[in-house]
Amino acid sequence: MLRPCDWGSLRMYHRLRTLHFVERHPTIVFWLSFGALNLFLFLPRYLFARETSSLVPPTSIFTDGAWMAANRLFIWRGNLDPFRISIELTLLVGLWVSLRWIRVRPYRWLVTGFYLLALAYAIYEAIVMSVWRLEPVFYSQYYLARDGLPFLLDHLRTSWWQGLALIAVLAVAAFVVSLIVSLMLDSSARPTFPLASRVLMAAAAVWCVFAASTYQVYTARSEAVPASLAFKIKRNITDSVRLHTDIMNFDDCVVQRAYDYSPHDLAWKPDIFFIFVESYGSVLYKRPDYRRQYAALLSDVEKSLDDAGWHEASALSESPTWGGGSWLAYTSTLMGLKIASHPQYLSLLNKYQVEPYPNLGRTLKDQGYRFVWISALDDAWSDISWAKLERFYGADDVFRQPDFEYTGPGYGWGPAPPDQYMLNYAFDNLLRTDDRPTLLFTITQNSHYPWMPLPSTADDWHTLNDLPNDQQSFYDSTIEHGTRRSNYFRAVEYQFDTLQQLILDHGDDNSVFVLIGDHQPPMVSRDEDGWATPVHIISRDKAFIESLGAYGLAVGLKVSSTEAALRHEGIYSMLMRALYQRSGVPTTALPTYLPDGAVQTQEPQTASQTVDVSN
Repeated sequence: MLRPCDWGSLRMYHRLRTLHFVERHPTIVFWLSFGALNLFLFLPRYLFARETSSLVPPTSIFTDGAWMAANRLFIWRGNLDPFRISIELTLLVGLWVSLRWIRVRPYRWLVTGFYLLALAYAIYEAIVMSVWRLEPVFYSQYYLARDGLPFLLDHLRTSWWQGLALIAVLAVAAFVVSLIVSLMLDSSARPTFPLASRVLMAAAAVWCVFAASTYQVYTARSEAVPASLAFKIKRNITDSVRLHTDIMNFDDCVVQRAYDYSPHDLAWKPDIFFIFVESYGSVLYKRPDYRRQYAALLSDVEKSLDDAGWHEASALSESPTWGGGSWLAYTSTLMGLKIASHPQYLSLLNKYQVEPYPNLGRTLKDQGYRFVWISALDDAWSDISWAKLERFYGADDVFRQPDFEYTGPGYGWGPAPPDQYMLNYAFDNLLRTDDRPTLLFTITQNSHYPWMPLPSTADDWHTLNDLPNDQQSFYDSTIEHGTRRSNYFRAVEYQFDTLQQLILDHGDDNSVFVLIGDHQPPMVSRDEDGWATPVHIISRDKAFIESLGAYGLAVGLKVSSTEAALRHEGIYSMLMRALYQRSGVPTTALPTYLPDGAVQTQEPQTASQTVDVSN
């Protein structure tokens, strides 16, 4: 067993061996270190996009001639491979290599500190652009992290030791990165470091200065080969200030006028069941394998509904959010206002606690409806927080998981009860309590990522509460992508099994079901799949369903176009106009259809809004 002095000797021995290798091979150590540090900065973005990008630049960049190949190799390429160069890191290292007087300890700290900051920003940027398909905006993501991370960690069932393990991993990673930075700087400061490498490094720094001065804001894009952290942060701050200004300047006068439906009364007041289907996205139309399975599924469901006297109209609707943020999607729909960021949502939530916002629920309440809100997710919100939400949306009754008397196992995200149990319990026990027409709002849970484990569909939904509560952890980071994609479609099948049976068992001649996706499913969708989600409106009233064709909805459960015919924020005015038309209001007196909602607000830039500068 080694004594303490032996440990010290061993550390000294390894340090001398390292210094000896650096002294003997400074060029190899420098360029490997410099290359690795650049690679690490762009690796997070690639890892999130590896389903659509190759690890190295594809050979297709050479197909359009030498000039375009040079542009794609050194300036701009759409393939998000990690073989790019940091402008600031190159400049800092170029100065270190070229100027002897700058090689002091504080400068080493500057290089190390900058790199750790740049790496942290790269990870943050990759998460935001991959999960929500938005450009990073500090103002928006701060509030999202503040309100969402505790909720996320609680539902991931993380323990204290997992938190400590994560901190330890981050500390080790920071130490390794700092060591690589040190090796890079030490090797280039050696007298044996060759002049050719110094000249090459200086040339790279000059090229980065040229790229930054020529392309400027474009160096903040993921497609740029020379990338600038300074321009990324500048754009982030500019977008944050713009978003804050737009939120603070919001004036609801236009909203109040647009959604003033007081001049007319509804003669036809069907029960309206507004059911958001979690992660139900247009990716089902955009991938060939999904499309075949999805078309067969819709055909079976449509036949079953048609045989029972139901009629359907369907279209795709552009969601304000991608891959997450369900509350932005359904609030935009109910409010008739595009809400594309969490700060915007929070601003409205805080503003409309006393003064009522004229949303769909309140409008129908003025027409004699009972507005019921259902949430079966196992949340940790206080009664005060729920009361705040109730005032914001204006619901008459809010039913939460304890109200469902569910003691069986939880499934997937949350974990949550089976949607089959939750919906049937609500229809049997919570809705038919008075004679008023009902507006129900809810969002399903069992198609939430990660789509495992899924409950089984039971012949008798009551029996789902009799299963043993042997809840298991659902998170598995090692699951294969093909399996994850298969699990997602199984979740969609489960939702249609549940919703189809719900309509057949509980719907009647006076029922309208609105089934709408909140956003694309994360992890199994790509940028080119878009932001749209399917919308299905189902009723036995054929005239009502056919009238929706004027807004781009096709008869049946399948859409006629894979381009979005609607926007979520336009559905409120569309539905009210269709209800008034069915009630006999003359066409000239019908309220205005607002396809883009009542107010155009500044939107965060999406990650798919790219510009090709390769020409």
